[in-house]
Amino acid sequence: MLTTTAVAAESAAQGAEVPFGDKMGAEVANYNRLRPQLATGGSIDLSQVASLKEKGFRTIVDLRTPEEGTAEEKAAVEAAGMRYVNLPVSGGVPSDALIAELGAILEDASAGPVLLHCASGNRVGTAWAIYRAKKGIPLEIAIDEGRTAGMRASREEQVRALFTAQDQPACCS
Repeated sequence: MLTTTAVAAESAAQGAEVPFGDKMGAEVANYNRLRPQLATGGSIDLSQVASLKEKGFRTIVDLRTPEEGTAEEKAAVEAAGMRYVNLPVSGGVPSDALIAELGAILEDASAGPVLLHCASGNRVGTAWAIYRAKKGIPLEIAIDEGRTAGMRASREEQVRALFTAQDQPACCS
């Protein structure tokens, strides 16, 4: 499995990077170029999905639940010739399994450039912060990156609680 650095290096060599915000239109709400191979955001305008392909995206990762319109997005993304992955996150923090699956996608050189989105960016920022913290990035840096990707205060508290709980020793009897 390639590291994020290896993915970025390989993709840079291929010249395929996600566009900066000034090169995007209204295709994605709350659009953010988080890394050369990763953009984050909120909802996608389904009438403009083909534009995402034209701008170089290969994979769309959707953290919304099926009730939020994932079937329609899947059809539009696949019709445009891109890969669609749904990793639904509802209330609470994303599971370890979901973070592992997200990591596998982000670390797969053939997947990039990737657009990771939900409805607003809040779940995206949360998943990113957890992914980065689990990769050994200091929690405060991971949380700052999560905020950049769209995480809001309520989810930030959940991330902090997750890592605080993991750091606590088992109680004695």
